[in-house]
Amino acid sequence: MNDAERPHHAARPVDGATPTGAGHARQIWPGHAAEGRAPRQGEHRSGGPDSGAPQRRHLRSSLLLTLASAVIPGSGLLGAPRRGHKMLGALTAIVSVVTLTFVLFWAVTDLPRLARVAGNETFLGLATFALIFIAIAWVGLITLTQLTTRPTGLRGGKRLLSAVVVTGLAFCVAAPTAVAARYSHDTARALDSVLKSKDDVKANNQPTIAGGLDPWADQKRVNILLLGGDGSASRAEQVAKYSIRTDTIMVASIDTKTGNTTLIQIPRNVQYTPFPEGSEMAAAFPDGFRGDGAEGEWYVNTIWQHVELDYPDLMAGSTYRGAEALKQGVEGITGLEINQFVLLNIDGLEALINAMGGVTVNINQELAVGGDTAKGTKPKRYLQPGPNQHLNGQDAMWYARSRWNTDDYNRMARQSCLVKAIIDQANPQTLLTNFEAIIKASADMLATDITDDQLSAYIDLAFRVKDGGTISRLVFSNGNNGYSYSDPDFEKMRAAVAKAIEPTPTPTAAAPTTTSATSNSTASAPDPSASASEPSNEGVHNVSDACAWQGEG
Repeated sequence: MNDAERPHHAARPVDGATPTGAGHARQIWPGHAAEGRAPRQGEHRSGGPDSGAPQRRHLRSSLLLTLASAVIPGSGLLGAPRRGHKMLGALTAIVSVVTLTFVLFWAVTDLPRLARVAGNETFLGLATFALIFIAIAWVGLITLTQLTTRPTGLRGGKRLLSAVVVTGLAFCVAAPTAVAARYSHDTARALDSVLKSKDDVKANNQPTIAGGLDPWADQKRVNILLLGGDGSASRAEQVAKYSIRTDTIMVASIDTKTGNTTLIQIPRNVQYTPFPEGSEMAAAFPDGFRGDGAEGEWYVNTIWQHVELDYPDLMAGSTYRGAEALKQGVEGITGLEINQFVLLNIDGLEALINAMGGVTVNINQELAVGGDTAKGTKPKRYLQPGPNQHLNGQDAMWYARSRWNTDDYNRMARQSCLVKAIIDQANPQTLLTNFEAIIKASADMLATDITDDQLSAYIDLAFRVKDGGTISRLVFSNGNNGYSYSDPDFEKMRAAVAKAIEPTPTPTAAAPTTTSATSNSTASAPDPSASASEPSNEGVHNVSDACAWQGEG
């Protein structure tokens, strides 16, 4: 049949198509599905080697690439079709990996330095905004990865699955980053409320803190006065009347090279406290701290309150007049130059212990909770003896302050044990899981003349104490180390302190090793051949030994 004889309703083949037959492609007629159409000249199928169009995408691959961007910011964009997205992904992934590697390396090789940076208020303020920006950018990268790598034309359940995955991953990265930003903000606020600027603090005997790698290069020892002030509701009326009464007084004398620390505990009822020659307090009290018939108590623990309430001209201009007066009193007792002080409010310490989830100590004797011997009020209950007793904040404070069936010297020992337990148990896991409560409690419990520019140096010193130092304790109890309640021998007490903080001699073949306050074992009894004026170190011992369980089992 020729063309003239072909029926009019039969359409011609599409240009370029060949009739169906052996060895020939199937004819494509107008109206057939487009995907069956043979390519025109110069036209290539999508996905061919010469195609400029993207390869066919799969939802599974897109979700995996989105997950990659959640693990390493932007890394999933390396699988995106456009070159610009690939470059963005490569850049953000490299920056993220390098930054994380640097921080981890810094943490492993120089954790004190990293901690010093993290304790800087300016850094914390910048970190807060940086973390917020990172959270937003990270979520944006996750979303962009999904949008640029997923198949086109998703419908129904697959589109919903894609949205759910992006939302879940965005939450997983944004939530912890937002929490970190809040922690940074809270820490900066807490530091700002506790630490004053160096221009806002006037105090004596501030330590010499150098620049460079070793901030303590020019300060052989630093002596910090640690005070416990009772601010409980039951004493609110007394606090209003007496200002601050420092019932807990101890000095942490720290060797800045080794971190070895001697805690020197001073009984709260030391009488006739002397002051350094030539000091302002010595001029006001030439015969020691005594009232000469004036009303009130005149023990060492009342120096702060008397100066603040009764002697407005003493220590004029000092930021903490009571603290400066008490520093001079402790200097007169110990012979040490007191550099700075830290006052812990008892209520704040209780809140801190609760924020930590409690504290574990060994209880070696039955300890009363409540009770007043002078008034004949019996205790409400007792803390029972036993090893590894986990106490909440209230019971921990009664562990430290109970006097019903013990004396002040036993109480001072328990205070040292509580301080050590808090230090030992303030691990990173505890700090992170209870961060906000701990920060709030710390801000409420502290007063100090340590300034914000000195914090980094003290962080460095804290690592030296924790990592390489030993903690020992010098006890001033009746009849030991020159102390007697009725007639304290301050010259012998100062000599005992000097002996307690002296460095441990290097052992030699010619001379036996002597015991010092920084030894790991309990100090030996004094040499019987020593002169009568040489102080006894009977009360110097390792804090770990004093706090150990002493019962059976």
